[in-house]
Amino acid sequence: MNLVHSNKYFHILSSGTERDGWRFVILARFSPIPSYVINYALAATNVRFIVDFLLPTVVGSVPMILQNTSIGSLAGAAVASASGSQKSKVWSYILPSLGIMSSIVISLRIKKYSRDINMVESSSTDHSKSE
Repeated sequence: MNLVHSNKYFHILSSGTERDGWRFVILARFSPIPSYVINYALAATNVRFIVDFLLPTVVGSVPMILQNTSIGSLAGAAVASASGSQKSKVWSYILPSLGIMSSIVISLRIKKYSRDINMVESSSTDHSKSE
């Protein structure tokens, strides 16, 4: 367990859940990272179960379900257009685009947490050196 807690990526995840709780979890649910990886990682943090884990998981799973459904619909539209039918729908393009945008948002948030944590650690290291 000490190996996990000394990992810098786990430190970022742990700090993110401590600072933003459910907001961080819902952003993680919107990301393309497989849910089992997120579940294992969050289980090792101090996240509250109902408020910070369960509710954001339920809410955050709906967009992924819609995205996967729209990808299937997009594949069906591609097959239909290849056969000469004009069955393509705008929604088939919008929901995958939303999935891509949410992946970008979670990446930017993680980068911000990483930068903030590094700044805090470097200032505490500088402060301890000056004493």
